[in-house]
Amino acid sequence: MRVSLKAILVVAAAVLAILALVVFNPENRQQQETPQPEAAAPSVTTGSPHHEPAIEQTDSPGPAEVPAEVQAFIDSYADPDPSDDEWGQSLAPNVTPALHASLLSSDRELARTAGHEILDVSDGRVSVGTKADVSYTLEYAQLEDDHEHDEHEAVAHPIVTGIDFTDAPDGAALPLGTDDVEQVRAPVQEALTAVVAQPGGQSDEDREQLIRDTFTSPEKALSLPRSVDDGAAVRIGNAHELVLAAEDDQLVVHATVPYARDGESTPTWTTVTIELTRDDTGAWTPQDAHL
Repeated sequence: MRVSLKAILVVAAAVLAILALVVFNPENRQQQETPQPEAAAPSVTTGSPHHEPAIEQTDSPGPAEVPAEVQAFIDSYADPDPSDDEWGQSLAPNVTPALHASLLSSDRELARTAGHEILDVSDGRVSVGTKADVSYTLEYAQLEDDHEHDEHEAVAHPIVTGIDFTDAPDGAALPLGTDDVEQVRAPVQEALTAVVAQPGGQSDEDREQLIRDTFTSPEKALSLPRSVDDGAAVRIGNAHELVLAAEDDQLVVHATVPYARDGESTPTWTTVTIELTRDDTGAWTPQDAHL
């Protein structure tokens, strides 16, 4: 069969038209050109119920730290090697004068066996001991330096103010604790009664004997004048404003006390400095007194 050229051209044209419709159809073109979305990586939202919350990386907590001055005291306090003089000198920069004076007459063997491991630190208090056994807990505070500095700002540094032993043996000479005023209140009141109060008609000899019985070395106390010199009875109240300090490395207490003649209601106030020492049991006892 003979096919004319014209028929072939007509068929070819029809095929090309169909192909053009398929290729250039807008819908087919969009499907071909639009890329398929890639699988998205799962997102993590802090606090999402399906994911762990994001956690900021921090250093793992180590042993509790204490100020360098406190650490220096702990190390020096337990050090068995220095002589007593060297030991006392090493403690002095990091404790109050009163606490230092009490340490010089304290039981050093107790200090040697107390350990120096820091077991707990909380609000200005540090527990020290060996392994899990607390030997003592010290308290420290920021002491402000009164010296002038180029920056015209006061400088504060930590200083140990008291030491509380957990289970000290009976008869141990302990350093001052955090209740230091209460530790010395009784001997101070006894001393004030001897030198300020007086029963009616007390003779000079009776007063001298009372002072000798109260103080271990009453050199200055015997020279204190009577509260009144006419033989009248004098009563005293409780000591107020007990201020613990040190004089020549000895513990002293500046105590202010009210006194009045019998029958008078308006008291007179006086301040007496009581020097303290240790008795045979390690407790504080009056040694001397002066104005």
